[in-house]
Amino acid sequence: MILNKNQIKEIIPYQEPFLFVDGVEEIGENTISGFYQTTIDDYYFKGHFVDFKIMPGVLVVEALAQLSTILLRQKIGESHKNYHFLAYDVRSCQFYKPIFPGDKIILKDEILGIYDIEKNKIAHVKGQALVGEGLKSEARFSVAIVDKGEFEKKYVQ
Repeated sequence: MILNKNQIKEIIPYQEPFLFVDGVEEIGENTISGFYQTTIDDYYFKGHFVDFKIMPGVLVVEALAQLSTILLRQKIGESHKNYHFLAYDVRSCQFYKPIFPGDKIILKDEILGIYDIEKNKIAHVKGQALVGEGLKSEARFSVAIVDKGEFEKKYVQ
């Protein structure tokens, strides 16, 4: 494992109960893979389809997005702390099969491109969530990389 959960917390601004990446196993120039281990005690299983417990699809997409920001922050380097990495769009998302309590989700992301749009950068990402070798979900989404100072001047009142 390249990064454990504590190292991930030092890179991205998330922690339990909203951190959905437990480890990073591989990092390439434009690819990253990691995992998230679900348990029966995870808070979202208590209220989501109580008679047929499955992981909410939006949290699967969140896990993929969190994983992608680890790679994007690495690509930017030490100055990554000067930026927010925000959801920009979800272009497509398919949920093929449910994810159940106890499933270990293998997360895979590929950065398809990073584009400058009016001083900000937009990263286009393709993500996949698998359990074992079975593809559970696939998504294409974008992450906006914005300067913290400019963002907070504009939106924090």
